[in-house]
This record gives sequence, structure tokens and C-alpha cells, in this order.
Amino acid sequence: MGRRVFALAMTTVCLTFLAIYAAAATGKSAVGTWKLDVAKSSYEKMAAPKGEKLVVLTDKPDAIKWLLTGASSDGKTYVSMYEGPVDGQAHPYGNSTVGNTISYMRSPAGLEWTIKDKKGAVIETGVGQVSADGNTLTIKGTEATPNGKANFVSVFDRVQ
Repeated sequence: MGRRVFALAMTTVCLTFLAIYAAAATGKSAVGTWKLDVAKSSYEKMAAPKGEKLVVLTDKPDAIKWLLTGASSDGKTYVSMYEGPVDGQAHPYGNSTVGNTISYMRSPAGLEWTIKDKKGAVIETGVGQVSADGNTLTIKGTEATPNGKANFVSVFDRVQ
């Protein structure tokens, strides 16, 4: 169960990070506070979180900083954060003893990311975009699960 919570937290974090960079591509900053709209989101083959709050502290073309707090479907809480470059290079991510890495890059589609495990296997990929009005952050991706690949869409509404 702990792996699922960690995987869900990582997915959400990555998606959030992508959305932040997508905002930069559209000229809309993702800096602010965002709340997950569970009803508008979908998690194929995965349990949806009960809720999440994302705070984006920095949204620059070459760097991002965010903090995500949430509760999994079984009510367990989690916290995830990232502060680092957007340069297409792999950087340590999450619990350092696990050995996962994350890389972010900007593209016309938005902020894209890839998470790999310590053996180099891809765990998750995704892309994020901020709406034209700057009030919705949509994160789309694919995650490796015990039941095969699963697609997800997380929709966040700006609250600040």
C-alpha cells in the first residue's frame, strides 16, 4: 500500500511540475495555490486521491519549485516537493534511498517529464498545461503500475 501512495504522490508531483512549465510556454504563470478537482480528473487502473493541494513557489523557464500535500484513497497523507532545474537532465527525485530520477524539459506541448527508477526503467511520463485564462492546470500522463501502464488526467483549479 505504501508503494501505491508513493507512486500516486510521485505522479501528481510530476504532473504538477509539468503543468508549471506548460504555464511558462503559454505565458501564464503557475505560481500560486492549486486544488485538485477529483470529479474532473481520471485515474485509469489507479485509485483516485481524496484530495491534493499544490503550491507553486517558483515558475521560471529554467527552474521550478513546488510543494504538494494530499491524501490517498485510503486516507493516508503524503507530502512531495521538488526544487530544481528544467534542463532535460536526470536529477535525484523523491526518497534518495529509492534511487529514482526525474527530468523536465519544455516543449510546444508544455512541460514534459520522465521519472525513472534506479535501474533506468521508466516509471512515469507526462505533460502539463495551464489554461488560457490561467485558472486551470491540467496534467496528463502514463504511469507503470503492477497491472500494466495506466493513463491519468489530474485537473487542478487555482485557489490563489
